[in-house]
Amino acid sequence: MLQLSDPLWCKLNTAYGFGKDIPLGLVALAEHWDEVAARDLMHGELIHQETCYGATYAAAPYLLKLAEPDCNVVQRMDIAVFLSHLALCAFRVSGRDTPANGSLNGLALTLESWEKTRDPYRSKSGQGTTMQKPAGHCEIMDLELPSDDELRKFEDIRDSFLALLPDIGSLCERTFHEHLEDEYIPRYLLSGIAATEGRGELARLLDSGEDGSFACAACGTSIDYILFGDFMALYFENSEGGPAHTQEPDRALRDWEEGEAKRADCLVKALDDLEDQAEPLVDRLISLARQAENPSVELLLRNFLGEFRCAECDETCKVCAPDKSSPEP
Repeated sequence: MLQLSDPLWCKLNTAYGFGKDIPLGLVALAEHWDEVAARDLMHGELIHQETCYGATYAAAPYLLKLAEPDCNVVQRMDIAVFLSHLALCAFRVSGRDTPANGSLNGLALTLESWEKTRDPYRSKSGQGTTMQKPAGHCEIMDLELPSDDELRKFEDIRDSFLALLPDIGSLCERTFHEHLEDEYIPRYLLSGIAATEGRGELARLLDSGEDGSFACAACGTSIDYILFGDFMALYFENSEGGPAHTQEPDRALRDWEEGEAKRADCLVKALDDLEDQAEPLVDRLISLARQAENPSVELLLRNFLGEFRCAECDETCKVCAPDKSSPEP
């Protein structure tokens, strides 16, 4: 856990610069919770469009600690949703790729990768001296390269975050029980639990909700899905020589607008029987989903754990098979 007084914060990047002011923001939220300031910090500076940063992982233990007191119900919900999203984004570099060599999305571990965090500011320096530079630009470019000791601290930040994953999962489950009546929060928290258990693709689908996309595990074909009532309709990407109805543009969008799966290629066979399940996490997630007042939470989960026959390769595949490359928490 990086101390708030550690000068290394100045070398941890954020969405809008580097993190020298992040400790001040964390202290201010601990003293007085401000939802606007918290949203700007968490979903503005620490995660932006699914991109994480060095300061993101250093701040996570402090946010988790802030969510612990029983009286901090509001703080706990906001922080749990943020940390669930972080657990999902942390292991994604771009698209669905999983970082290699124990790295995390946005956390520099080498001098080369740390230098790249300054590229946005370096590129502006070549645009002419008459251009007004953003606040802190010169200060960022004047930062000394991380020392060997500081690089080891980057690795400590990574290791601390990985060790924190079970606690993030516990926070998500605790918060889930406090917001069973909410329409959306339980789904995001189930996503967080799945992410902390190494089920990144299931977490991504839960985060996406009632409409989104995934790829066939057998052939890689892109597939759109929409939940209509208690069943999930699938739409395969248009392909030359396919059935006539697959050539109709925007089939999924048109069905969604009309509220009926008239143009779908097939339906998902949802997971129904929990007997003989080899994965305890599945049992636990469905047990939780049953408690949510919004029935679509359980319906989504059962469909994401279901199977379908691919119209492209004719294989029977699971919508979301266990992740083969996800790192263990």
